[in-house]
Amino acid sequence: MKVFFTLFLPLTWLYQFLFWLSQRRKKTTVLPNTLVISVGNITVGGTGKTPFVQYLVQYFQKTNKDYAISILSRGYKAKLSKEGAILTDGHSPNLFGDEPSEHKERFPSVQVMIGQNRIGSFLKHNQIQSKQHIVILDDGFQHNQIHRDFDIVLLDNNAPFGNGFTIPLGYLREPISHLKRANVIVFTKITKTNQKEFEKGKGTLDQLGIQLPTFGSSFQADAYQINLDTFGQSLVPKNSLKREASTSDSYFLFTGVGNPNHVLETTISTLNTNQIQSRFFPDHYEFEETVLLALLDGKDEKTIFVTTEKDWVKVRTQNKFIEEMKRKKMQLLVIRVDVVLEEQSVFESMLAHLVSTYEVKNGLVSKPS
Repeated sequence: MKVFFTLFLPLTWLYQFLFWLSQRRKKTTVLPNTLVISVGNITVGGTGKTPFVQYLVQYFQKTNKDYAISILSRGYKAKLSKEGAILTDGHSPNLFGDEPSEHKERFPSVQVMIGQNRIGSFLKHNQIQSKQHIVILDDGFQHNQIHRDFDIVLLDNNAPFGNGFTIPLGYLREPISHLKRANVIVFTKITKTNQKEFEKGKGTLDQLGIQLPTFGSSFQADAYQINLDTFGQSLVPKNSLKREASTSDSYFLFTGVGNPNHVLETTISTLNTNQIQSRFFPDHYEFEETVLLALLDGKDEKTIFVTTEKDWVKVRTQNKFIEEMKRKKMQLLVIRVDVVLEEQSVFESMLAHLVSTYEVKNGLVSKPS
């Protein structure tokens, strides 16, 4: 271990220098007539950005109904990421990326754009001319080419700072001290078993002199049954998920996300059973048809398949797999998670103040005398 540390520490320093140099060379551009909110993190892997972006969309759709909402994403692994594109629906994740497709599937009225060059993609594809326009940068903390009015950084409560080192020795994208440029920090995935880690995490921030509004959050999960003929989704009542230990049915979870173990824990809790087989794939896995069909081998209608919303947008495009499930009279459940914030009223009052300040600044309301 000591040899490993000695070999990679210089590379970690080199990574930090190159990151610093790259950030300094980038010019910051203001997106015209927009209120820009970034949701990001400082670690590699899943911290819950997708459900948090969706939480923000739901909040603004409820409280600021006159505002248009856009989500601007890189479109990781998407075929159209390099040239940039705007989504018309969520049915082509290979072209637009799984997370942008999931956003568009869940919120059809929201404008979703992708592009490695996010500024260029926005200026080319944006169809909203009103100043009442909120843009959410999905995974935007390191993307300082775009000026943002509010920076939200998410930390996975299970390992908020990794091992404390940046790539390649650790999982940090940038040093912990860089959190000082954020506006708000939100610890995600808090559970009864890791609650103490939240207090430790806040203590670490205090020790480093990072004095920012800090919130805790957890996930509330529900199961939805997919109609394999129409792809419609119906909520599965909680009481029907309380399965007897002697049941002959079993669950099979398959997923390709950044933190599959947390998905498994969430599935166990949601379905009220630990009788769950699982198969994990790499994050953003494409789910080739042959791989999916192999999952069905040796299984019949007594096996209920389970996946996530992020995975479902890709799985639904594989027709042979869907047809084979229908032939075997199998069921498929999708686990949907929503963010539950501690001190939610305080956090949302900050968002309301942010919108009010933006409106005064841009002449959308009369300035107070």
